[in-house]
Amino acid sequence: MSLLRAVRWIVIAAGAIAYPVLAHYSAATSAATTFPSLGVAVSLAPSLAILLWLTWRSPTRWVMLLLCAVVGGLLWGFWGVLERNFSWVYFLQHAGTYAMLAAVFGVTLGRGRQALCTRFAEMVHGSLAADEIRYSRQVTLAWTLFLLAISLVSSVLFFFAGIEVWSIFANFLSFPLILLMFVVEYGIRLRKLPHQKKHSIMDGVLAYWKTPAVRPGASSDPR
Repeated sequence: MSLLRAVRWIVIAAGAIAYPVLAHYSAATSAATTFPSLGVAVSLAPSLAILLWLTWRSPTRWVMLLLCAVVGGLLWGFWGVLERNFSWVYFLQHAGTYAMLAAVFGVTLGRGRQALCTRFAEMVHGSLAADEIRYSRQVTLAWTLFLLAISLVSSVLFFFAGIEVWSIFANFLSFPLILLMFVVEYGIRLRKLPHQKKHSIMDGVLAYWKTPAVRPGASSDPR
């Protein structure tokens, strides 16, 4: 099992490195005009992979298979249109994903709702002190603004800076910026909450996904 797990993570790491390189090559080099089918295939790959995964996991697999057949028919019928406009697929996928994530964090900041990062922290640490709740709420706001900023920068670059500049930002800078955000937040947390046990936000994310019945905002946060 350890070998299989190692192979799985190697494959995931290889894919995470290869995809942005291939995406940039297909969108921002001569391949965009000489081999547009590659651009369509690469731009649609994440969405199709998610669809296939949902189909595999679905209790009503025949319904999902029917949906896959419909999607396949639409792709077949509109392939020529996609070849001429696949850069829009890249853009909508990138900017839309970050905007959606910003909304996921931001909606939990409403009055009477529990901030998403507070939920993550509770999953790892249990009951939180008042300063921890306040800090985790501030972190939720920071992530909301950060993710929204990436989406806005992606939009500005796509419309005003050209596909080459946009592709560099989308494929090679976005993820390192997220890693930097994790590092900065961790450093600030060490200063703000020195008494708290050291866990990353990813520990909370993983704990959250192991308990899918609990949803952010399920309990009120009077603070």
